[in-house]
Amino acid sequence: MNPRYIYMAVVLSLSYVLFFQWGQIQQEQNLDVEEARAAVELEGVGNISVLENDLLKIEINNKNGNIVESRLKKYPVYPGSSRGVRVLGFDEGGDVGLKYYIKSGFNGLNKNTPFPYAIVSESESKVVLESKEFGARKTISLSETPYEINILDENTSGVSYKPYVALYRNDALPIDMPTGLFANASYRGVAFNTNEDPYLNTRLGSLDVAQNYRQAGGWVAFIQKYFMAALLGSDRFEYTYFANPAKSAGLYSMGYFVEPDIENFEVLNSFEHRVFIGPKTRDMLANKEGVSDLELSIDMGWFWFLAQPMVWLLAQINSLVGNWGVSIILLTFIIKIVFWPLSSKGFRSVAKMRLYQDEVQDIRERYKSDPQKMQTETMAFYGKKGINPLGGCLPMLPQFPFFIALFFALRETVELRHAPLGLWLQDLSAPDPLFILPILMALIMFMTQKLAPPMPGQDPTQAAVMKFMPVMFSLFFIFLPSGLVLYSVTNSLVTYLQQVLIYKTVGAKLTDS
Repeated sequence: MNPRYIYMAVVLSLSYVLFFQWGQIQQEQNLDVEEARAAVELEGVGNISVLENDLLKIEINNKNGNIVESRLKKYPVYPGSSRGVRVLGFDEGGDVGLKYYIKSGFNGLNKNTPFPYAIVSESESKVVLESKEFGARKTISLSETPYEINILDENTSGVSYKPYVALYRNDALPIDMPTGLFANASYRGVAFNTNEDPYLNTRLGSLDVAQNYRQAGGWVAFIQKYFMAALLGSDRFEYTYFANPAKSAGLYSMGYFVEPDIENFEVLNSFEHRVFIGPKTRDMLANKEGVSDLELSIDMGWFWFLAQPMVWLLAQINSLVGNWGVSIILLTFIIKIVFWPLSSKGFRSVAKMRLYQDEVQDIRERYKSDPQKMQTETMAFYGKKGINPLGGCLPMLPQFPFFIALFFALRETVELRHAPLGLWLQDLSAPDPLFILPILMALIMFMTQKLAPPMPGQDPTQAAVMKFMPVMFSLFFIFLPSGLVLYSVTNSLVTYLQQVLIYKTVGAKLTDS
């Protein structure tokens, strides 16, 4: 055996072991960080009321009536954790530094000058607060609708003011979310549902000027990876929705004022706000009563209109097989089958080019001193054999938007969070701990490269770079969620097998050897 191959095998094996150990250390460190963050409870606030049901736990500052923390009990911070992930919360002393809460009341009565409340009554699902001095009463309760909170504000001061509710948040990362390049790069910002645009969004860092929209119905929300908080309007009332840039306190604000019904001379001295704090699961958001387009808050990229039906189909498949990883594999197979008529044309064209590569090389050698003649004769030969040089690319173009759409959709699908495939993959939203999928991806890419016909006159440097492409891609996939890599591996493997089938049908060689 060639000693060089033995040396390369040893180096690759040692590299894999080092990568594995590094991955294990990173995973343990991430769990330690997540546990430390999850263990932090509110301190120094005082007068806290806690409301909770099977899905949601919220904490209310009774001094000012603000909802200062929320935990989603069905979504643990990490697999096995006893604590639910937070959406609202404070982490002023931690490394995240998040400040995120909900405030409501009446503009002019307590918009800029908070006043103290006193507890009137309190139970597991409802708290009633009152400020007799300022003529205000607030009832916060957990709704029977999943992940919803009702906030009833009452004004007994004798002076009419506009009801309002708002989210206040700084630009920090979510508290109980994984760190890392791809997690931190996920979208965070404000989104509106308006009469002109069903989903109008702005990244938090790009919110430089105030935004305002007046209309009946609609909603405004703060969007982040997997979870969201949304203030839901009703068609019965007219609202002025707003989003304001950060001021001196570093807090962005987004919410609405309820406009009085001038036509009917109705003054709103009481109003019940509807607040959603929960996961961005497509079925729940799409079917939420009295609200439209809330499922658009799941950021699926430019091709969202293609991603939406594919995610719906993925959910239907999962309802049958009960495993999100298997569902991704099956959906990928379905997509490849649907596009098989287009794919086969492209593969057949490439196979014919490989079949006649020796004849093409002879033409290039014969006319190497006359490039123009070489090109003419080559194209004439292709025409004689019924080969379109672009035939391998054109049939593939219509497929790319679908593959890209599903790729980005899987990145934001909360159902994959902590969902196992089985064996070594116990969390499809986390990177592959053993790097098996990235290695498989590199092998499949290498085998696929072997199927491509050699490019006549290709630059040696370019050829060398192409040989290292599988390695570079595998390193990139090490950091991606394993659900995305699983999709990419399945897609690439099916593509390779389809090409092999066409090559054998046409009679083209699979390799140059």
